[in-house]
Amino acid sequence: MKKIALLIIIVTFTGCSDRKTVKPAGITGEYPVIDVGSIAGKYQRVYCSDYFSSIELIPLETNDNCLIGTVRLENIVFVNDSLIFFISDHATGNVTYSWMPRDLFVFDRSGKFLNKIGRLGQGPGEFKGIQYVYLNPEKPTVFVDDQLCLFEYDFSGKFVRSFPKPNVLSILKDLSIYAGNNLFFGSVGYNSFKRGNNYFLFDRTGEIVKNFPDRYFLDTDVQGNIRIAASMSFRIDEHLYIKDRGINDTVYLIENLNLKPVCVFDFGKYTYPLGEMNEEGQRQIKFVDPSDASRRYFENRYIIGTPKYFFYSLFAPRSLPAPKSRFEMIAGNLITNDHFIYGIYDLAKHTNVLLDTDHHQQKGIINDINGGFSIIPRYYAGNDEIIDIWRAEDMKEMLTDEYFAKQTIKDKQVHQKLKALLEILKEDDNPVIVVAKLK
Repeated sequence: MKKIALLIIIVTFTGCSDRKTVKPAGITGEYPVIDVGSIAGKYQRVYCSDYFSSIELIPLETNDNCLIGTVRLENIVFVNDSLIFFISDHATGNVTYSWMPRDLFVFDRSGKFLNKIGRLGQGPGEFKGIQYVYLNPEKPTVFVDDQLCLFEYDFSGKFVRSFPKPNVLSILKDLSIYAGNNLFFGSVGYNSFKRGNNYFLFDRTGEIVKNFPDRYFLDTDVQGNIRIAASMSFRIDEHLYIKDRGINDTVYLIENLNLKPVCVFDFGKYTYPLGEMNEEGQRQIKFVDPSDASRRYFENRYIIGTPKYFFYSLFAPRSLPAPKSRFEMIAGNLITNDHFIYGIYDLAKHTNVLLDTDHHQQKGIINDINGGFSIIPRYYAGNDEIIDIWRAEDMKEMLTDEYFAKQTIKDKQVHQKLKALLEILKEDDNPVIVVAKLK
């Protein structure tokens, strides 16, 4: 089985003052810069035919044993050579943590339901809820993080073992992820009680084996006004990358038990002000007006890494013009996503673009291949496969002849397959997995 890629979601560490020759604290050398600050508020339409050679649609089987329920568009699907793993918000029993996803379903690559992994409960091999899920890149198992413990299962759903987490990993905004060689990477969110060593490696006993000192600090007076979540991660084949979810700017590769900086996001004047630890070990905090904290600064939402591109999403400063987009359901709530911005960074050309909406006010890469929804990369499955998710109810409501009339459609054959799927699809069916093949 080829190396398994991981979703997640995504992540930044150090603040850098010299944006032309980027030198994170304690590091010498130059790193590629993902320039967002100079193009902030400038959006371009980009098309699937420029990035993808094909688009495949996989409708997930719908029956009483695998009801997905509310579809959240982040951190919910993992794909490998032969299987699709989908995290559901659908409750199937007594839920200890009602704010956490409940079920993990396994489908084959045709969309047929195979089995569930794990179950809710407090007995041996049972989790209390799902905080994170990630696939083991070394063997066919999956890890489930229920906030207090890590559980390992094989792909058939059989419990393998469980591991304790360090006591410091105890809140929803913390992250733990398998880093290889029987070690896990952990990080904790910024707050007044957890500072100085926010990133670390720990083993299967829950023992921290290495700390990575954090020299950058936030103004605690406004920590409630900003997103202080811990790190996000993504895999490109066997390589694991880490970046803070919101504030700092550097993307790191975990290599030989170290964090190796590989590139930085440059938000220009929209960079969140950070305080540093001086040479005497004293914290120097930069003041931020609480009323300004959520309006003036960019924050990373997630990164989907591939060997060719970084596909990423940002929370945009509310002071910036944003591409107007339609309302959508997120976590069961109808909200506007205008403050979400999507971008693409070309790793070979070192070019960066922020995406505009299409004729239907949809964000993403405009779908001129089969004429369906714009593609928003949500997971990299390896083998040049980008994964997106379309809700059945949205497809039935929006993908009409009137909709298609406004679209450029370059592959008539796959367009007809889309229309045939629409004929048999029901509004309450499970979602459709979209597999877009990179050129």
